[in-house]
Amino acid sequence: MDSTALLQRFRAEVRDEATPYLWSDAEIFGYIDDAQKMFCRLQGGIADSSSALTTLVAAAGAEFVTVSPLVLKIRAVRNAATGRDIQLLNHEDLQLGGAGGQYDYGQYVSNFRLDSTPGEVTGAVEGMEPNKLRLVAIPLEETTLKLVLYRMPRLTIDSSGLPLEIDEHHQRYLLHWMKYLAHQKQDAETYDRGRADQFRNEFEMYCDRAKAERERREHKYRAVAYGGY
Repeated sequence: MDSTALLQRFRAEVRDEATPYLWSDAEIFGYIDDAQKMFCRLQGGIADSSSALTTLVAAAGAEFVTVSPLVLKIRAVRNAATGRDIQLLNHEDLQLGGAGGQYDYGQYVSNFRLDSTPGEVTGAVEGMEPNKLRLVAIPLEETTLKLVLYRMPRLTIDSSGLPLEIDEHHQRYLLHWMKYLAHQKQDAETYDRGRADQFRNEFEMYCDRAKAERERREHKYRAVAYGGY
């Protein structure tokens, strides 16, 4: 389904097919764009391991590398040349024992040092600056990183014939959020707080189900060995 098809379906469902329209095409395209983005925020985003957003180039001597603001979550980082995994950390992990270090006289000592030591990049730290990763160590030469991530849509829906980026089986449920926005429009013929709240609740419940389904699909079950007789 593209933006034109979803606009037409919206008009049919809200019975706004005769001119003068209650909602303009521009308003409806805005509703489509907002609905797809809100779905990504609530459901977790679009899985991506191949677009341009997944390739980062770190210059020699650079402490930080920039990540697109469209990225919602980084799932993995690898060295593109060697295929080796690069450990992804939050800054808090360096203090809380999540960086593969050890305790020395009761105090945690991380294996990663946030200094300017040059070498092969073995770690990437999130959360120190917006939309950036702090590299550990500092690369001696230009290094290409490949990410596996969840992201927001790359394309803004603002005209006819534009493709939607979320999976097709989710697309018709965007109508719930679109109707929520439509009934928020401050006009005597369109504003309806009760219907708006109903459509918002239906959309959010669907997003919760979609997120739970995705998490079940991605969860890897592991065998657990129990001791005893």
